[in-house]
Amino acid sequence: MREEDEAEDNPCPADPAGLRRVFDTIGVATALLDRQGRIADLNAAMLRAIGCRPDLLIGQPMAGAFVWGGREDAADRFAQAVAGAGRGMAQELTLTGDGTWFDIALTPLPAESGGEPAGIVMTAADASRRITAEARLRGQEERLRAARDEVARAGQAKVRFLAAASHDLRQPAQSLTLFGAVLAERLSDHPQLPLVQTMNRAVEAMRGLLDALLDVARLDSGIVSPDMAPFAVAEMLERLEADYGPRAAAKGLKLRVRPLKAQVRSDATLLERLLRHLLDNAVRYTASGGVLLGCRQRGMMLCIEVADTGVGIPTDKLDEIFEEFVQLGNAERDRSRGLGLGLAVVKRLSHLLGLPVRVRSRPGRGTCFTVEVPLHASWNPNGTERAMPCLDRPGALALIIDDEELILQSLRLVLEQWGWDVLAAASGEEALRQLDGAERLPDVIIADYRLRFGRTGVDAIRDIHAFAGDLIPAILLTGDTSPDRIREARRSGFTVLHKPVTLSELSSHLEEARGRAAAE
Repeated sequence: MREEDEAEDNPCPADPAGLRRVFDTIGVATALLDRQGRIADLNAAMLRAIGCRPDLLIGQPMAGAFVWGGREDAADRFAQAVAGAGRGMAQELTLTGDGTWFDIALTPLPAESGGEPAGIVMTAADASRRITAEARLRGQEERLRAARDEVARAGQAKVRFLAAASHDLRQPAQSLTLFGAVLAERLSDHPQLPLVQTMNRAVEAMRGLLDALLDVARLDSGIVSPDMAPFAVAEMLERLEADYGPRAAAKGLKLRVRPLKAQVRSDATLLERLLRHLLDNAVRYTASGGVLLGCRQRGMMLCIEVADTGVGIPTDKLDEIFEEFVQLGNAERDRSRGLGLGLAVVKRLSHLLGLPVRVRSRPGRGTCFTVEVPLHASWNPNGTERAMPCLDRPGALALIIDDEELILQSLRLVLEQWGWDVLAAASGEEALRQLDGAERLPDVIIADYRLRFGRTGVDAIRDIHAFAGDLIPAILLTGDTSPDRIREARRSGFTVLHKPVTLSELSSHLEEARGRAAAE
């Protein structure tokens, strides 16, 4: 074959001129350096980047070809990188001297016979766009971080506000509840009793609305975290029966409670709160017949049911009833029939606890809500549980500790009306002084959780236990909604009641405490 034919068949002949054209056609600034960093060759793109004639550059150190703008740190870093590449180690760095940023790569050029590199291939790419984009991205990240911090600060402020609002609003509500009960008892034969009873119903409605509003706000703010632990369902149902039995009877209804001796695992306080909202609705919307609070086991789940013989719910409204401010059949917004928040709270508590709530209803026949709670894994259905003790012993002594004078007075009046002897103190220190001169120890301690000067009811109770040398039954009252405060109170091991406490709640827990004291 002729040489001309070979040249025609080979599109990339290995001639210096052809390689030169390819080298200059490459869009990336490229230079060939020896192992000491001196320029052996460079392409057109590198010449444009440096801005100098090639005859002035060949044989010169590449470090001197760039305008570093007096930035000795950049020149030193480049020289160190060249030295590393001359020893066979690839280098990458980003440098600037005159305001233009370059991403520089130094790649050792292997020698044909092996050993030390034959030279260094250097590439330089304009990094200005990348750096600008990264700076813009960092700015966006900083703004996002600032926004997240602001949201976190707002969330913390909301937590503090809710805790303060809850405490400050519940205090007068608690006093009104207790004073109203005392006044109704003292005016039992007075012609103005209906006026007092109307006032008490208004206070009860205010308490219910306050609880619902604060519950929605707390659950939506994410400050409530469940405290999962095993507990006996029967005791919780007994408390609910003691509280809602009289309410149902006042409307001519019969509350039937069908407990099951079982232990479940959940947050006892939040689950009881959920059931209370269901019972509130059942009693409120049932005009005749009754309400059932019962349990049945299904596998490793306990189904707790709240059923009524009330007005029922149309099938197409079963999802709608869980939304805020929805009340079927209350177009006139009668506040005595609630605010339409109870089932909205149930929905939030259900999601928080991971407990499904199902509802079935027949208009005109009644409604049944079912809450499925997991049974505690180690519960033995054939075992026996300690029954809640109860002791009717008039003249028992109660020690009340609260730094709010109105709460102290109203609690004293209620307990004395129930036949208790009472010691009242504004602090744990004052309580100890009174006990030091008392003829007997109290049968129960009732303490507000948040006292003055950073002290808590837990501190006061433990000081009294140390003084008495005896674990006297104790009840903590709290108006706080702060999750940290609630967890601290629960960890104390004492009974925790949330203000405003109803008389039936207080009465049942006092009987339980007195029973424990007698049993011990």
